[in-house]
Amino acid sequence: MERISRVWAAVVTGFLATVLIPATAWAEETGVADVLRKKKSSFGFGSIFGLLCCLVVVAIIVGVVFLVMRSRKK
Repeated sequence: MERISRVWAAVVTGFLATVLIPATAWAEETGVADVLRKKKSSFGFGSIFGLLCCLVVVAIIVGVVFLVMRSRKK
């Protein structure tokens, strides 16, 4: 279990360092962040689709983790 924790910590850190932080900096530099802040938020088809997509991705990740843990116990 400790090894899986270290792997997940490395994956999250790598994701933040390579994707999220530069994207946030780019959005602030180009003014995209200001446009997104001013945009009205409406709960429509796009929001529901995005929510469902996130839930499916999380379910897949959790399923893979459980399968890996289960195969290691045998």
